[in-house]
Amino acid sequence: MAGLPVTLLRASLSWVARRLGRHTVDFVDEEPDTPAPRTVYVVGEDGHQWFAAFGCPCGCGETIKLSLVPGDRPGWRIRRHWDGTASLTPSVWRQVGCQSHFWLRKGRTDWC
Repeated sequence: MAGLPVTLLRASLSWVARRLGRHTVDFVDEEPDTPAPRTVYVVGEDGHQWFAAFGCPCGCGETIKLSLVPGDRPGWRIRRHWDGTASLTPSVWRQVGCQSHFWLRKGRTDWC
């Protein structure tokens, strides 16, 4: 019961971040069939993160999947900030489809 206020606070902060148009992090065991807008799903289990999945911020409708496994090439790291927003490193550069190139920093899409 002691963790409930913290959980509610985090949920409220994530809701505010999404309302501001920022990407937030959601840890899941399985990738959803249709990702929610501005949500980065970190898929894994038992503390292991396998990949991140989210809708392309350009609006093309494609789902981007990025490996979070240490040592994978290419590979990314994700950070969940105190307000629930997401940062990814390095940048994301789609080589096919829309060919978007962007950074995800504190939930904001910074286009290259």
